[in-house]
Amino acid sequence: MSAVSEIMPTRETVTLKVESTPSAMDATKLMIGKKVGSVVVVDHDGMPVGIITERDILKRVTGSNKHPIDVAAQDIMSHPVITIKVYDSIETAAAVMAKNRIKRLVVLEQDGSLAGVLSITDITRKLARILATDYKRYGHLKAMLDL
Repeated sequence: MSAVSEIMPTRETVTLKVESTPSAMDATKLMIGKKVGSVVVVDHDGMPVGIITERDILKRVTGSNKHPIDVAAQDIMSHPVITIKVYDSIETAAAVMAKNRIKRLVVLEQDGSLAGVLSITDITRKLARILATDYKRYGHLKAMLDL
C-alpha cells in the first residue's frame, strides 16, 4: 500500500509556538480560523512537542468548567507527541493510531522536521478509493458468478 506522504493533506500544518505561552483560547481561535481539528505545538526550533485537538479542549477545558483564556495550551496538549515518518506505510500509521487510540498522527520528514498531520479520515478516504477502484475492476465478475 501507499506511503503516508502520498495521502497526507497538502494544506499548511497549523502550529502554535510553545514559547509564546499560548492559552487554550488561542488554540481554539486558531483552529476555528484555519478550519482544522488540531494544532501542533512546536518548540523554538519548529520541532513538534505536542498536539491539541478539539477533543482535548472539550475534555480538559470545557469539561472541567475552566475558561479557555485561563488554561495554558501546554497544560492541555497531548505529549509526548506520537509521530510517524513520511515514508512509513499507511498500514503502519493505522496500527499506531489503533494501538494508541488516537485519531491524528504528527508526520515527520526524514530529518525529524514537521511534515504535517495525518488523520484517520485521510486513511479512510484512501481505503474508500481503493474499494471503489476494486469494485469497478472486479464488478463484472459478480455477474458471472450469479449465473
